[in-house]
Amino acid sequence: MALDSWGDLLLRVSYLACLVENQMETKFQLLVWFRNQDSNGKEKSYPLLLTCPLQVPWSPRELVCEQNYMEVSVLKLLPPDNHIGTAWVTPAPVELGEGLLEWRVVFRIPALSQGGGMREETVPVRLAHLLGYHINTTDSRVLLRCAYGSKMAYMLQWGETDVEVVSATILYKLKWTLLTVDMSVACTIGQARMDGSDVLWSLPRDLPTLVHPPFIEKGLKLGVGGRYLSECVAHQRGYMIHNNNRTLELRIPFGAEGGFIKSHVIDGFYSQSYFVDVFLLREWEDTAWSLTQQRIFRAIFIHHLPRPVTLINKTVPSQSEFAISLCCFPHDVSLGNVTVAGQRVLWKEMEWKGVHLSQIPFPNNTYMYLFQMPFSHSLIPQKYLGDRFRRYTLYGVFSFILFPGGEIYNHSATVVAELQDVVLPKLKGECTARGVRTLAYYGNIESSEWSLYVGGMKVDWELVELGGFSLDPHELYLSLEVPLYAPGMAYEGLGLQGLLVSVLVSLVHLETAEEQTHVQRCVFPVRELLVCLPDGRMVVMVDTAGVSPPVNPNHTALLDPACRPLETDNSRAIFSFSIDSCGTVATHDGDQMIYRNEVRNMPPFPPHLRLLSQPQPHYRVSLGCFHPENGSRTLAIYLPSQSPTLIPEHTRHPEDRDKKIHSLPAGG
Repeated sequence: MALDSWGDLLLRVSYLACLVENQMETKFQLLVWFRNQDSNGKEKSYPLLLTCPLQVPWSPRELVCEQNYMEVSVLKLLPPDNHIGTAWVTPAPVELGEGLLEWRVVFRIPALSQGGGMREETVPVRLAHLLGYHINTTDSRVLLRCAYGSKMAYMLQWGETDVEVVSATILYKLKWTLLTVDMSVACTIGQARMDGSDVLWSLPRDLPTLVHPPFIEKGLKLGVGGRYLSECVAHQRGYMIHNNNRTLELRIPFGAEGGFIKSHVIDGFYSQSYFVDVFLLREWEDTAWSLTQQRIFRAIFIHHLPRPVTLINKTVPSQSEFAISLCCFPHDVSLGNVTVAGQRVLWKEMEWKGVHLSQIPFPNNTYMYLFQMPFSHSLIPQKYLGDRFRRYTLYGVFSFILFPGGEIYNHSATVVAELQDVVLPKLKGECTARGVRTLAYYGNIESSEWSLYVGGMKVDWELVELGGFSLDPHELYLSLEVPLYAPGMAYEGLGLQGLLVSVLVSLVHLETAEEQTHVQRCVFPVRELLVCLPDGRMVVMVDTAGVSPPVNPNHTALLDPACRPLETDNSRAIFSFSIDSCGTVATHDGDQMIYRNEVRNMPPFPPHLRLLSQPQPHYRVSLGCFHPENGSRTLAIYLPSQSPTLIPEHTRHPEDRDKKIHSLPAGG
């Protein structure tokens, strides 16, 4: 009697047990009283009458290997009746009566001498009873029963299996004839073990103590939980019996249906124990017995087997959500809560935030959890990888509650998915009256992951204030306006149409260094302008409008009269020359060089008129560029209003007061 793997009380009683009422060996009854004690210590008794008819006839020999005892019963032999009219038969005693007084039991046990072999020891039945053996007889059968570990029992190693053996012969008289009957019994006591993912239990197939060759297997049935399994059901559950070198191997997948799983948490790791009650009915024929039936009952236990939780990543990146399953759990485990990125996910918020949790059962009474969470959830960190690929990472902790003890098992999981779903920022430019405006459309990456550059300079608040930039965030884009002549604006050319400038705006990803660029070119109308180029050239536009008397732009020249305008219109002239040409004067000023020149009005004179001296022009515009004496030169663009004149005092003459004299500032 014990609790089975489901926690129910299990009582198995032999038909030939002492307290069983034997009615003509075809019907057996047992009255059982169950006592229940409540919390106050008060007991109540409940009678239960068990009645079982004999469903199949007795076999000549029946062997039983129970959890706590071994039993053998054989058909009582009757000698031939040589004495006519004599019908005296020893009555079948219920207790040890006079009929058993002359019975003897011969035990065969291993000899202790170094030579080995077996020795015999004969004892009366009464002494055998004192040794723990129950020996009795019914109308048709002789019975021997003993507990495991009884005296006269010995251990036998069969392959890797331990077997306990009682090798005995009973001698008794019947009709004045001395009869002997072999009452040997042997049972496997080896425990089941794990072999891969299977529970493996082994037992001898043809143990010499029980089998007398030639040996013919007549039948083999497997039962679980007190019920026989058909071959189809056993196959569906994965139960298999193999004959491996005279050893029967029973294989049961760990956790298979029919057993019971108990969950544990040991040192933070999840483990399971598996219990299954099995029994085997074996039938065979040999030279000694026309039919032997052996019933083997065994409660198989596998304790605290580490069972790592299986995480299956079912995520399909194109569906933009994580889908992970965790399995497989028995019914004593329940998911208590889920923590993602260190924050507990509230059950009531799951649905409207796109999070789903479902429980999926399996035929073997286990189930798995399926957890789904969208990539867009605020608890899912994202990382841009480049080439429009983005990595989503789920950092989850799944907390399971084990019943009934309430133990907590935490299972951490990190799942990564990559998807080419990035919409990169887009840059667009436009020309404004003030300068160049660039619109940076955000895309679907956090703007904090990008750095903004103008002309190779990182845009920060210091640059914004220095250059007078306008930086305005909008819902869909960021507006950046760079005013004319501000830092970051590049000079590309000067013509009568105006000043051609460009602004290079770049967005650089902080981690991948991936770059999005846009160049916006604009032409701004100008009347006067001086450009000092790094390559040592000066480009200047002058305006003669408003000069009295009027000046024809075509008649203007530099200090070298041969240096004439490249382009002119009604009032403007454009010059482009090297700082070491066209009469340019170079002077030192500390560690800088100043390059000066002038635009003058130089009208042509008729060939027949020859002036004795060069007259002072009534129109002059002084030009000047600063460049470091040693080091690289830079671009500088100036308007007349930006700097005072560069004409030295000694170049001014009293007669110049009424003449229009302009100057363009120097730079470099």
